[in-house]
Amino acid sequence: MNAKELIQLNNKKRKLLTKENEEYYGNMLVYIRTNIAISEQQSEELLMELLDHIIEAQKEGKRAEEVFGGNPSAYCDEMIKQLPNEPGKSTVFFIGFLLFQLAGLLAVINGIGDIIIHYVKDSNQTVYIGTAIVTFFITAVIIFIDVFLILKWLQQSIYKVSNKVKGFVFLSFIMIISLLGMVFLPRLIPPFGYAIEVGGFVYLIVGIVTLIILKLMDRKFRITK
Repeated sequence: MNAKELIQLNNKKRKLLTKENEEYYGNMLVYIRTNIAISEQQSEELLMELLDHIIEAQKEGKRAEEVFGGNPSAYCDEMIKQLPNEPGKSTVFFIGFLLFQLAGLLAVINGIGDIIIHYVKDSNQTVYIGTAIVTFFITAVIIFIDVFLILKWLQQSIYKVSNKVKGFVFLSFIMIISLLGMVFLPRLIPPFGYAIEVGGFVYLIVGIVTLIILKLMDRKFRITK
């Protein structure tokens, strides 16, 4: 089964757990899924294996804690170490695929925004290819750093006594810095590269075509499955 099928099966099987076991397993699930060292396929296969163990133990009247102990994070880390590393080429290809998805989505959003602004208030629709590419990569880097930091924070906070105030301050700080970076850093880039008029429509068309092509590729090669 691919990762998406495993997730669906996981959701069904979890309904068999008692409230206590579901809470215990739910924490393990989040801890493993937020681990960026393993692929989605590997993480879902591991989670299914752990879930099957809990279900079998539950039939014998045992709790999940009796099976995996009182330190589930250490147990999960040990299990993750035994998994094979994701091939470097697969990782690069997967990240590249996500970058193109992000590019398509940003192009659609920028295109719609530019078109609306142009009709509400007459504005310059010139797009410089070089500037647009650099702006995209700046935005992509900021977003990936955000995702990495949030996943690491979420993983580390599962088995620790959480401080809601510190968590809110941390997430707010990340969001504010990221928004400021995405708004002001591109403005420091001077216009360069080939100029295209009616940029809003160009962005929109290119974005839609890109997303359609990537969807077809994902369906054929199962890149994200």
